Amino acid sequence: MATVNSAYAEPSLGGFSFENCKRNAYLETKGVKMPTARKTGTTIAGIIFKDGVILGADTRATEDTIVADKNCSKIHFIAPNIYCCGAGTAADTEMTTQMISSNLELHRLSTGREARVCTANRMLKQFLFR
Repeated sequence: MATVNSAYAEPSLGGFSFENCKRNAYLETKGVKMPTARKTGTTIAGIIFKDGVILGADTRATEDTIVADKNCSKIHFIAPNIYCCGAGTAADTEMTTQMISSNLELHRLSTGREARVCTANRMLKQFLFR
């Protein structure tokens, strides 16, 4: 665990840079009022590791400042080896992923092989470009 000096955490060796945090702390000492944090949308994260991928997403569906659904699934099944995360209009995301999933299932049945990610990507690009 990193030690904390009087005002700042030690700089990390990689990843997130704390330079803006230091700047903001300095500006606050000079009397500058910092803006309040504002939620701007869906939180989606993906982590690649040696044996696979982990996807994570929040579960709230909002309309401006109103929570429309507290348990909205944003991780969608496409194929046994393909999942995707969606942000935006939930109904559009759901219908698009169902359509791609159905087309990939037909592709799997006709070829006898699991669909590749590039196949799903091409289908999605062609569908969204229409």
